[in-house]
Amino acid sequence: MAFNAGQYSPAHILANKTYYDWQFDNVFNKDHNFYTSLGLFDQKEELVGTIGLFPAVCNFEGGSVKCNWLANLIVKENLRSLGYGYLLLKEAESGADIVVDHNINQDAWPLFTKSGWQGGDIKRYICILDPIDSEVVIGKKDLGLRTFKDYNYTFSSEWSVGLVDNCGPEFDEFWDEIKSKYPFSIDRSSAYLDWRYAHNPLVKYSILVTRKGNRIASFVVIRIESITQGLERSDSGISVGRIIDFVSTDVAEKYALIEAIKFCLNKKVDFVDLFFTGNFYKDALNKVGFMDGDVAPYSEMPTLLNPINRTKRTRHNFAVKLLSNSLNRKTEEFDFNKFYTTKGCGDQDRPY
Repeated sequence: MAFNAGQYSPAHILANKTYYDWQFDNVFNKDHNFYTSLGLFDQKEELVGTIGLFPAVCNFEGGSVKCNWLANLIVKENLRSLGYGYLLLKEAESGADIVVDHNINQDAWPLFTKSGWQGGDIKRYICILDPIDSEVVIGKKDLGLRTFKDYNYTFSSEWSVGLVDNCGPEFDEFWDEIKSKYPFSIDRSSAYLDWRYAHNPLVKYSILVTRKGNRIASFVVIRIESITQGLERSDSGISVGRIIDFVSTDVAEKYALIEAIKFCLNKKVDFVDLFFTGNFYKDALNKVGFMDGDVAPYSEMPTLLNPINRTKRTRHNFAVKLLSNSLNRKTEEFDFNKFYTTKGCGDQDRPY
């Protein structure tokens, strides 16, 4: 923690021990005497760089493989561009079948590509609930934003929706049934979902579960986020509903999304967004009122909202590298349209 305190501002989340304990000493850590982080030391045994990771199981075309999800690669400023980042990145691949990272900054992107990683941008869809406040966030007026309307969809009485505080064995059963829809993705076991969302010590997530009869048909994880302005992070009075994770049977997609929007409407949210990769949900998203975040004017909606930043990280990205010969596939042959990651994967959705 002392190294992080020297590299980040006191208010940065990586200087927060509660967060660090949760992120890098989690349910997947087999030895709680150590963090799942790697350190690079100089000849004086002083720490000069770190990379965080957490080992987790990934679904790989129906099989389970070892995955290291990476985060927060940093080397002391005076030692950068000397190959130390490469050494950390290489060591972080050890023992894994596949490695994944998110939101790699442009300075580090060449390091990843030269090391055999491949990746791209993460899609964003946006549903506008209050066009006036949404224009304030974008910083422009008279954009003609399409606004969600309650289309009065009717569903049979066998459908129901409700919030849960814990993710028990029925989530494991649901994931076993649904994971073939998501050929490449983190294993959304009850242990993972409880750690990541239900029992998160710093962020309040709402887990909205749709059932058909008495069986889970989908779950949506939502974070309500207040939007702030300026370095002092003054409250703008505007908020966003962020769909952090979403897993659904095909028939439940539309119903689950509508219920998520209604949940956000009840929370007085001004717009809803969803980040994900792969060819999923497009028809349902369009039908219920989500707009493609790559298309203007929705592409002008900032991704960083606490505080609003209209120029930094206007897109999210991710990268993958396949390591094990047993996967029978090379990284360059990987079909990224079948890879499913959301804002909840990796360390993208963090406290501030």
